[in-house]
Amino acid sequence: MIFTVTRNADLVKSNVFIQGSEWDFGVFSGLEGVEKPDPRIYEIVLKRAGDIAPEEVLHIGDSMRKDYVSAKTLGMHALLLDRFKTPDAEEWRKSGAIVLPELMATKDWLTSRKSTC
Repeated sequence: MIFTVTRNADLVKSNVFIQGSEWDFGVFSGLEGVEKPDPRIYEIVLKRAGDIAPEEVLHIGDSMRKDYVSAKTLGMHALLLDRFKTPDAEEWRKSGAIVLPELMATKDWLTSRKSTC
């Protein structure tokens, strides 16, 4: 199952994100009225995905506080993307986070690794 949590409601309004893509559904914080790192946004995702358990989810984000820590706190798997070469990425790695350079690297990482994140 593939889904997204994003704050960019303009994309869903124009159906750019969902129409013709591989996304099963999207949760848009601007439409839900709650944003990451608030755990309620993740609870909405779990509910819409069919009441799945948090440990069945891999959350991918680019913010240690808003994405990684909040998802891990709820019991989700998580990794971070460093698309913009942020100076914080090295600290993320030192803290134990999986940090990848781009979204496409996630597929390669998942297929080449047998470990969890």
